[in-house]
Amino acid sequence: MRTLAGILAVATLFTLAFAQSVGVVDYERIVNEAQLTQESVRELQALQQRYQQAFQSLQENLILTDEERQEFANLLMQPNLNDQQKQRLEALKTTARQRADELQALRQKANPTETEKAALERFTQMEARSREAIQLLGQQWSQEFNQQAETRRSQVQKRIREVIAQVAKEKKIQVVFSAETVLYCENDLTDEVIKRLNAKK
Repeated sequence: MRTLAGILAVATLFTLAFAQSVGVVDYERIVNEAQLTQESVRELQALQQRYQQAFQSLQENLILTDEERQEFANLLMQPNLNDQQKQRLEALKTTARQRADELQALRQKANPTETEKAALERFTQMEARSREAIQLLGQQWSQEFNQQAETRRSQVQKRIREVIAQVAKEKKIQVVFSAETVLYCENDLTDEVIKRLNAKK
């Protein structure tokens, strides 16, 4: 039968062995300090701004045909336009403004001709269709942005986990806990993980 001292000695050795194979990371700090995360946030902010500016520009240029509006939206969402595309974008804006001015003038006319009535009806329908289409497009863009944001978050999390696993294996650490759940641990891998993440683009 084992003595109490013997049991305590075995327990102590087991605890020491286990402690050496356990590590912790401050995951929140890694996320906040890793360049990978910061770059992803900047890219998402730029993308969100592009969506918002495109949506606003569509609302400001309503009087376009379905084909013109689709072309206009596609151009607005391009990150880098060439000179020809920029000229086409400005041409569509000019067309929309001219039609909006014409529509305003027709609405104010006391006795429009039949031709003017037809133009008024055509532009009014075009405006109504555009408002509806833009709302649907806004919903679609919102979904696309959320999907891209989720994809990037998953990619960042996957990369962080890969680096944590890499550092842990090199240090012969079998289990890594979050620093939030552990009061004290000598094997804190946080600094090394951040260093590795920032070293590899």
